[in-house]
Amino acid sequence: MSKAFTFTTEFEHGVDAVHAALTSEDYWKSRGGADAEGSSIAVSAPDGPGTIRVEISGRMDPAGLPAVVRGILRGPLEMNRADEWSALDGDRAQGAMTGGSSSLPVSIEGRSELRPSASGGSVVEVTGEVAVKIPVIGGQVEGLVVQMVESIVNADRKELNDWLAAG
Repeated sequence: MSKAFTFTTEFEHGVDAVHAALTSEDYWKSRGGADAEGSSIAVSAPDGPGTIRVEISGRMDPAGLPAVVRGILRGPLEMNRADEWSALDGDRAQGAMTGGSSSLPVSIEGRSELRPSASGGSVVEVTGEVAVKIPVIGGQVEGLVVQMVESIVNADRKELNDWLAAG
């Protein structure tokens, strides 16, 4: 079984500026956490200029996790994430994200769309699914992972807004 999610994030900046940031190696490498112990970030442009693939891995201390998750973990929570963005096609760009953990049987898959907003800024809509393959408590853990994905989307929004404001 899996749990679906949809999150929408609005930006005051237009599609061109948001896309330029999302496909900037400097933007991704400037983000906090890439230098933390056990963390890494790799950036490439798989389909040429205006595209990007970012692979992020890191460890998280399980002490702050709910007891149901801590009870099934062995060691630190090791997470991985990959984000991809296509080149602009008119005033839109498509993205994809995947994520998972070597510490839990969890997978996250999603699609993103960057498009203009009615207010003159832009919107990123993220839709996807979380699947946790743990008998009995998998559904409960899926809900927690969806909350974690929402936290990541919100953190991404803040990081991107800060980057755009500084630019």
